[in-house]
Amino acid sequence: MHISINHYTDNDREQVLSLWAQSLPLDAIAEDIFERRVLLDENFDPSTFLLARKDDNLVGFVLGVYARRMHLGDADPDGTRCWITAFGVHPTAMLKEVGTPLLATLENRFRALGKRECRISGYPPGYFTPGIDQQASAPLLEFFVSHKYEAFHEALSMDAPIALFTVPEKIVQMEQTLLAGGIEIRPYRRTDLVRFLGFLERTMPTDWVRVERSNLRKISEGGFRTDQITVVTHGDEIIGYCQFEGSHFGPFGVSDLHQGRGIGTVLLARTLERMRHQGYHNAWVMWTDDVAAKVYSKFGFTQTRRFTLLKKEL
Repeated sequence: MHISINHYTDNDREQVLSLWAQSLPLDAIAEDIFERRVLLDENFDPSTFLLARKDDNLVGFVLGVYARRMHLGDADPDGTRCWITAFGVHPTAMLKEVGTPLLATLENRFRALGKRECRISGYPPGYFTPGIDQQASAPLLEFFVSHKYEAFHEALSMDAPIALFTVPEKIVQMEQTLLAGGIEIRPYRRTDLVRFLGFLERTMPTDWVRVERSNLRKISEGGFRTDQITVVTHGDEIIGYCQFEGSHFGPFGVSDLHQGRGIGTVLLARTLERMRHQGYHNAWVMWTDDVAAKVYSKFGFTQTRRFTLLKKEL
């Protein structure tokens, strides 16, 4: 069958959203999210958002992104990486026949831009899932492996009911022990701003810093609250933090020098407690690993989905 490949235009919006929902039902997105996280992404390039048609019917799409306008720091240190953040083929179409020309065209465009490594997915400013769902998208995973993409990491999504959550007494005691040693876990204060940013820039991934800068700006505009961020202090130094947005838990991190002391456990518990106080009945984490999952599981989190992250040298 003949497949034509073209880049995205404004006239394609409704068809793309419909196909996205049909081909990726667990990851369908609303129009507002499509605008905010795709079209208004600073790095959006319509020439790497490709659509496949058969007889004028939209049967496939691939969303490719790269650091077009905004540098991505440690996620793309040499400026040679690119990402595929969404890939869908209509359920009635053949994945191989539609997907192969889509993928080949995108890879060629990335090569022409000087990109040398393509990853699925994990694009820092706007991924929809960490990678490919091992269960729900098994044929898609097999498709990419057949095109020489190699797995390099696994990620989990986890969810927990928190309507009845209370901080266990042993964690309260752990917190008191930490406090006696000069380590305090408390809500963020606006007077923490400069040293908080310094902590993030020294110890956390570039994208976490970007997210937190955005949230700190929202505090001054009334769109984010200080009690959505919990910090850990040791004297005048900030050594850890956690935040939540709605029922989404995280990011969440403690500096390497202070790990292994139970700080993360207390931080997690106090954040979940604050979420419950705000009326949330559930908490979810989009991306974690098997090591951190052991900590989350102590608080009722269970695995919802498991993803494979892939990459390929172009």
